Amino acid sequence: MLKPLLRRAKALVNITLDNAYDARRYFAHSQSGRYELNNDQLRGRLLQKAHSIEKGLSMPERRSFFGLKALSELEKLITAYEDRGLSEDHVSILMARGAIQAYFEAHSGQDAPANIAGFERLASKGAAPEDVGTIALTREGQIKAAHGDLESVMRSRRSTRMFAPGAVDADLIRDVIEMAGTTPSVCNRQSARVYVVRDQALKEQLSTLQGGSSGFGKDIDTLLIVTSDMSNFRDSRERNQGFVDGGMFSMSLLLALHAKGLGTIPLNWSAGRSQNKKLLNLLNIPDTDLVIMMIGIGQMPEHFEVAASPRRGLSDLMVEITP
Repeated sequence: MLKPLLRRAKALVNITLDNAYDARRYFAHSQSGRYELNNDQLRGRLLQKAHSIEKGLSMPERRSFFGLKALSELEKLITAYEDRGLSEDHVSILMARGAIQAYFEAHSGQDAPANIAGFERLASKGAAPEDVGTIALTREGQIKAAHGDLESVMRSRRSTRMFAPGAVDADLIRDVIEMAGTTPSVCNRQSARVYVVRDQALKEQLSTLQGGSSGFGKDIDTLLIVTSDMSNFRDSRERNQGFVDGGMFSMSLLLALHAKGLGTIPLNWSAGRSQNKKLLNLLNIPDTDLVIMMIGIGQMPEHFEVAASPRRGLSDLMVEITP
């Protein structure tokens, strides 16, 4: 009797210490609670704020001069970047300038509010990539690309916030989830699970709870909630494995849905305790399930726009390890 209790006590101590180690590193290196950002954090914040402008530009019903707060924050970040004399060739500053450029082009001929009227000057410095702001796509072009080889499928997949009317075939969703079941997982644990929501009222509740789909959430036909069952994992060393396996499973879903000719929007689940409990209770999801993310699905319109979201270059992605 004592031995099992000691084993559980030891496991709890290890989990506590390892999570404390994670918390220390996250607090030390993330932007959490920081007013002053280091250069890498500044670049990350630029990408985030520029993307918030891109998202607004890719909305189906765009408000005139939307996102004034985000635009003001982006102006401060660009100014800080300039003051530090950092490279004008990095994707973060190019994307930020490009987002401002696209914003003012989208409002061409309109009188800008006084508090942002001078921001347009920030778009004139440095050559922004050609694919900033939004990209115009067609359903026909996306389906053709999705029927190509794997590289074509991966390079053409885009997150969309514009959906056409029309129900998504339930059998097709089942096929896609079964396809994603081929995703590798640690020691073949296969911890992933997908909750499928089609009820409009429930989707609206989930959209409000998630908080990142205002302006287009009502157009999502089917909503997937991807989870990972923590009961599949053994000890503290596997405390993050559910996110790894669930994340890979989610990417498989996104690629499979694209290959089937459907529009998708990945919706993050960066939730605190209270928010997470509300979701579990709302859908009767067991406490053993670790929520990974949501995926909105719908039919693609004949013509639509998506956020350009230029990517980091290879030099930022790859590090050669040499003796």
